Amino acid sequence: MLPWCRQRQLPVMAYCPLAQAGQLRNWLLHHGAVQSIAAELGTSAAQVLLAWVIREPGVVAIHKAASVAHVKENAGALAVTLSAKHLEALDRAFPPPQRKTFLDSA
Repeated sequence: MLPWCRQRQLPVMAYCPLAQAGQLRNWLLHHGAVQSIAAELGTSAAQVLLAWVIREPGVVAIHKAASVAHVKENAGALAVTLSAKHLEALDRAFPPPQRKTFLDSA
C-alpha cells in the first residue's frame, strides 16, 4: 500500500500505532526486539515503535496522549534514529499482516 500511496502523493495515517490497550499493546511494548532496541538507544519502547511507524516519508501516526508527559514521550520518537539493523529486527518481529487484523480492546 505504501508504494501505491507514495506514487500518488497520498499520505498514510497509522491509526492507533501502539494499539488501544489490552494484550496487543502489552505484547508490542514488551516484545523482546523492541525492548532490546529501546535499551540500546536509551529510549522507551513506545518511542521505538513510533519511530518505526513514522520512518517512511508521508506516514503520520495518530496515537493517544492522555497527559503532558505522554505528549512529550510521544514527541521524543522524532529524535529516535533507527539503524538498518534495528529496522530489520523490527520488520522481522512484526511482518505485514496477510489478512485484516482487528485492534485489541481492554
